[in-house]
Amino acid sequence: MPNIYAVTHVPPEVSAYGMAKYSRSEASLRDSLLQLSQEKAEAFLRTFYFSYGHASIADLAHIALAIEEVSLLAAMEIVDEPLWDGQERSTRYQDFNDSPYYVPEGATPAYHQAVETLYRLYRTLNETAYDALTARYPMPQNIERSAYRRTLKARAFDIARYALPLATLTSLGQITSARVLEQQIRRLLASPYHEVRTIAAEMKKAASQAEPFNLLRAHLERRPDVPPAVLATVETGPVAPTLTKYTDPDNFGIKTRQLVQHWITEWFPGSRDSAASVTLDAWGIDVDPLDDLLAGLIYPYAAWPYRAIVDILRDIPQPLKSEWIDDVFRQRGAHDEWPRVLRQRPLIFDVVLDLGAFRDLNRHRRLDKVVQRLVPELGFETPEIFDDLGLAKTYRDTLAAVAATSLSPAEAPYILPLAHRRRMLLRMDFNELAYIAELRSRSSGHFSYRAVAHALYDAVSARFPNLARHIRMTPLETFDPFER
Repeated sequence: MPNIYAVTHVPPEVSAYGMAKYSRSEASLRDSLLQLSQEKAEAFLRTFYFSYGHASIADLAHIALAIEEVSLLAAMEIVDEPLWDGQERSTRYQDFNDSPYYVPEGATPAYHQAVETLYRLYRTLNETAYDALTARYPMPQNIERSAYRRTLKARAFDIARYALPLATLTSLGQITSARVLEQQIRRLLASPYHEVRTIAAEMKKAASQAEPFNLLRAHLERRPDVPPAVLATVETGPVAPTLTKYTDPDNFGIKTRQLVQHWITEWFPGSRDSAASVTLDAWGIDVDPLDDLLAGLIYPYAAWPYRAIVDILRDIPQPLKSEWIDDVFRQRGAHDEWPRVLRQRPLIFDVVLDLGAFRDLNRHRRLDKVVQRLVPELGFETPEIFDDLGLAKTYRDTLAAVAATSLSPAEAPYILPLAHRRRMLLRMDFNELAYIAELRSRSSGHFSYRAVAHALYDAVSARFPNLARHIRMTPLETFDPFER
C-alpha cells in the first residue's frame, strides 16, 4: 500500500536534506526529518552541494520571498527568470495614482518634474477613461453596482497605465527553488542598474542571514499566555543559510556583455525599425543554427531586429564567427552554465510591443525570451482609444516633452512610461504558441496584448496553416467590457 503524506513546518534546507537522503538511505522522510537539525543540514549541503557539485539538491529547497517597494523597471528584471513563480501588483486592477516612486541617487529636479508630469497624465487618462466608459457601457440589469464600477475602473486602468513611469514602486512575491534563487541573484548582481544590484544583495541577505517573517510566531506573540520558552521553539533562523551564502555576481555574463558590445560597435551600430510589430522566423527553414546562437548573444544589447542581425551575420566570414564563439566561452568559469540566450526552439518571434504588454507576456515560462535593452529611440504606443477620448494630442505632447528632458544615464530609464516600446525575442514550440494565443486573445485581456496574440497567430497561420487552424482564437471583435 503506498504511503503518501504532505510535509509542512520544515525549514527549506532541512527539507532538501531529508529528501536528498532518499538517494542514500531507505529511511522514510518522516524518520529522516526527525533525526535532522539545521546544523546537520548545513554540513551535508556544504559537502554535497558545494564540494561535490550536486546542484539538484538545491531544487528541493523552496523559498518564498516578499520583494516590496521596488520600481517597475527593477520588477521586470527580477521576473525575467525562466523558472520563476510569483505575482506582482497589477497595473490592470490597482490604482497607482498616489504611488511613491524610485529616486536614483543624485536625482535632479528635472527627474522629479518628469515623473510628476507622467503621474498627472495618468490621473487625467484614468478619470477621462472611466467617465467615457460609463457613458458608453450603461450598467446591465444582471450586474451589481459595485461590480459594475469595479470592472469599469479596471478597464480605465488598462488605458491609464500607458502613462505610468518605470520609476513607479510596486511589490511582488516569489516562490522558487534555492537553485533558481541562486541563479537569479547572480544575474541581478551583474545588472547595469544600481537599484537592481542593491535588491539582489538584499535578496541574498534575506535568504541567508536574516530571520524570516514567521507567521506562527507572530500569532503566538499576540497571546499573553504563551511563555518565551515556547516562542523560542518556533524560531527557524535564516531560510537558506547555506545554499545562497556564496552567491556572487555573474562575472561570465558581465564579460560576455562587454565582448558583445564590442561586436555591436563595429557591426550593429545605431537602431533599426521602431514600429510595433511581430515577425516570425523558423531557424529550421532558413536561419543557420550558429547564426541564431550568435544573434541570441547580440540581440539583448543591440537595437536591431532579429532578422537584420541574422542578415549581417550571414555575410560575416565563418572563421570570425567561430572566433567570437571561442572568445565568449573562454570567459566561462568552472560552474557557469551556458548563456541562457543560446537556447533554441523552432518558432522565433521578434516582437516590438509596449512595456505594459511586455510585463504581461514576460510572465510566461514555457518559452525562451531574449529581452533587448531599453532603447528610447523605439518611441511609444498611442492606442486608438485615445483619439476616441479626445486625449491623443495631450498624451503625445506630454510623452514627447518628458522624453526630451535632459537626464543622467542613471535617471533616464526610470521616466520611460509603460507606453514605451520594447523589443524581445520569443522562442517557443507550437504548444506554447497555442497556449499564449488562446489565453491572451480572450475578451477579458488587455487590448494591447490581445493584438500581440493575434499577430503571433497570424504569423504562424501564414507559415503553418495546417497547425494554426486548431488554435482556438477569440476574435478581436469579440469584446465584453464586463468580462475580466
